[in-house]
Amino acid sequence: MHLAAAVAVVACQLTFVAYAAAPDAGSASVALSHSSIACSITSIIAAPCEANPVASGPQLKLPSGSGLCPASGPAAACTGNDRAIGTAPGVSSVPSGQSACASQSTAGLPSTPAACSNVVLTPDPIGQAGGRGSSAGSSGVVLPSVPAASLQPALPVQRLALDADTTTVGAGHQAVLTATASEAVSGNSAIEIFDQTSGTLAGACTQVSQCLVGYAARGGVHTFAAYITAPTTQQPASLGMVSSNRVSVGWLDSTIAADSTVVGPGHPVTITATSTVDVARTGRRLEIYDLTAKTMLTYCSRGTSCTTSVTQATGGAHDIVGYVTGRPEAVSTAVRVTWLTIALSASTTTSNTGGLVYLRATTNADITTTPWVVGIYDDRGRLVDHACKTGRSCSVQTWVTGAAPWYSAEVGALPAPAQRTPLTKLLSNLAPGGLADVQAHSSSVQPTRLLWGVDSCKAFTQDSAGATGLLPQVTAAYGGPDFWGRYLTDTVCPGISAAEIAAAARDHMGILPIYNDYDCSAVSSYATGRGYAASASAAAASLGIPKGRVIAVDIEPPGAACPGAAGVDSGFIEGWYDGIFAAGYAPAFYGNGTNGSEFGTAWCTAVTALPNIARDSYLWSFEPSLQGSYVKAAAPEYLPYNTGCAGVSAAWQYQLSAGSDPDVDTDLALSALPLWYP
Repeated sequence: MHLAAAVAVVACQLTFVAYAAAPDAGSASVALSHSSIACSITSIIAAPCEANPVASGPQLKLPSGSGLCPASGPAAACTGNDRAIGTAPGVSSVPSGQSACASQSTAGLPSTPAACSNVVLTPDPIGQAGGRGSSAGSSGVVLPSVPAASLQPALPVQRLALDADTTTVGAGHQAVLTATASEAVSGNSAIEIFDQTSGTLAGACTQVSQCLVGYAARGGVHTFAAYITAPTTQQPASLGMVSSNRVSVGWLDSTIAADSTVVGPGHPVTITATSTVDVARTGRRLEIYDLTAKTMLTYCSRGTSCTTSVTQATGGAHDIVGYVTGRPEAVSTAVRVTWLTIALSASTTTSNTGGLVYLRATTNADITTTPWVVGIYDDRGRLVDHACKTGRSCSVQTWVTGAAPWYSAEVGALPAPAQRTPLTKLLSNLAPGGLADVQAHSSSVQPTRLLWGVDSCKAFTQDSAGATGLLPQVTAAYGGPDFWGRYLTDTVCPGISAAEIAAAARDHMGILPIYNDYDCSAVSSYATGRGYAASASAAAASLGIPKGRVIAVDIEPPGAACPGAAGVDSGFIEGWYDGIFAAGYAPAFYGNGTNGSEFGTAWCTAVTALPNIARDSYLWSFEPSLQGSYVKAAAPEYLPYNTGCAGVSAAWQYQLSAGSDPDVDTDLALSALPLWYP
């Protein structure tokens, strides 16, 4: 708190003067742990697969009307083959590292990218086609039983062989097809390679013995054959012409789809992974893999699609992919399936009974395009204000007199409108309403009240009755504080005294303990934060502060007094959190809560990596710092700046002392902040 200096040298933020193996599965549902099926996708994810079982996991069930895929994972149904896939023509090109054929003179030769060579088939000793290579003489020929001189020389028989450099390649990648003849073609003839699956010409060459073409398809298995034929773009009939053997190449790709992407916990989602190649053809597996949980859900050992129904008992978002194993492998883009959660927060503008209640329900998925809305209800089942249909949050407010009721929120569908009669209208006014097809329900909460308080460098009293010092001055000038922020130990500012503790107990006033017994420029690294936490928790224990109460670390803004404060990092935040939490206290951070500030950036880095820090810590923001006069009865609306990421903004120092009399900073805090009540 930017404390003005009665004694001091330079003002700082915190009211102090100086610085401040797959189970068998049929149609019944199957519960999986993370290790129920061996991990097989470690080559494409940054972190290793989960090796240890977890207490609970997804429930899998065969989709209605389907059968279990043979020799496959739990609750997996498989369908399809690759005959209907990949009928679209591929794209021809000159193979990598080759040169395009020289100008070919045969009239009518289709223009296709290809490479040519004069390599010929090696003659076979028994007259059958051999592999590609240079010509070679035959050996071991059986001589005829009549004089050789009386025989006419045999005419050479033209032969043609087709080869592919791979049997499986990734979708869009090139396979090289090579057609090799036993001698160069001449005249009005060409070597042509056809994609028989799509019925299109892949490549053509003339006046050479070998024709090479690169071919890339989007998916599926394509079968190819080569011919020595008059130039044509139509696949010739094999009868009466030289034709090659057939070769097949599979272009591999995978996709994933879900029949719903947002559902409530306990509701099933049918997920289907697909492959462009029947995985049984190459001995691969088609897996449905949860990238978020780092676990395979199930797999199919055959077919081009693999389907299962997945249910999560608890809320959360899961990124799921289709994955075809092997080399090459195929990984789909992820589909995000969210099992809904909803949380509700409630606060009031007053520290006594009655007043305006602010309610905010937050879901973990955008419900705008879903069939559902968010409704907030009181403990009599009455909808507060209105239901919300867009985004991830729903904010409403209501006025209450007396004790505030309990509230809860739910996600569901608006009930169908009933025909309005005088009787149904009367009943609808008397009876509580509710949503239909409820997907998720929050816990019930009672509004958190706003507490008004101050913090100071000086002791707030010198006697246990609280009759002297700042306490009576603040009460007279501003109103009676609900809490007071004070230091744990003696620094430039004195630590809290036994007289102050006794006076707080007498008035049932909360204490917000603050630790600042350190160099305010040294706020980086895990070891530093952990060391400060050890000193702070020891001081708290010596004062008799019970476990579970909050302890705030003072992180000043960069400036002349604390230039190194600009170096605050996520390691320091993690170290303070770990040390305070391990000691049994609640960690809090006093700092600039503005999105993009030095502290805000360090905080967001920390909680992104370790969400438990946001869940189990509290933020005390000193921004915005207001001008003007704000006594307790005219305190501002609770609007501390937010870091832009997860975290509980539980306190706000909304005004600095600036040397005023009485010399205190003023604050608001949510009653959920676990203050120390001596």
